[in-house]
Amino acid sequence: MNKQSAITRLHTQEYGTLGFDPSVPCIIATHFGFATDDEFKDLLNLGLDYAVEKKKEYSKIGWLADTLQMDGNSTAEWAASHWNPRLLDEGIYHLSFVLPNEVFANMQISDYVTLSPKIETASFENIETAKGWLRESLLQV
Repeated sequence: MNKQSAITRLHTQEYGTLGFDPSVPCIIATHFGFATDDEFKDLLNLGLDYAVEKKKEYSKIGWLADTLQMDGNSTAEWAASHWNPRLLDEGIYHLSFVLPNEVFANMQISDYVTLSPKIETASFENIETAKGWLRESLLQV
C-alpha cells in the first residue's frame, strides 16, 4: 500500500468533514465548531456508511476522529450505546482521537472512551500520530 496516498474527501458540512486515507486505511471524521446533537449523529452515521463501503475494498478499516477544533455536545452516551454496536457489527474495532482544545469536548471524548470498552481507543495530539497508531493496530488484527 502506498503510504503517501492522498486523502479523499467524502463529505463536507459546516461542522465537519469525512475523508478516507487508504494508507492506513481509515475514515477521518474531522469535527470543528459546534454541531447540534442531531448534526453530530448524522455525521457519524454517514461516516459509518462510507466505512462499510470502503471495507468492501479493504479488509480492515479504522476510524480517526479529529476533534481538535470541536466544541462539546452531549452525544457520548448515544455514540456508545447506538453507534458503537453498528461499528462493531461492521468489524471496526479501532478508533483514534486527535484530542480537542475545548474542555467540554475533551470531557465528551473521555466519557465516550469510558463507555466504550469493546472499542480499542487511543488519543493523540496530532493526526499523523493518530494515523500511525491506527495503521499499526490494524496490522495486528
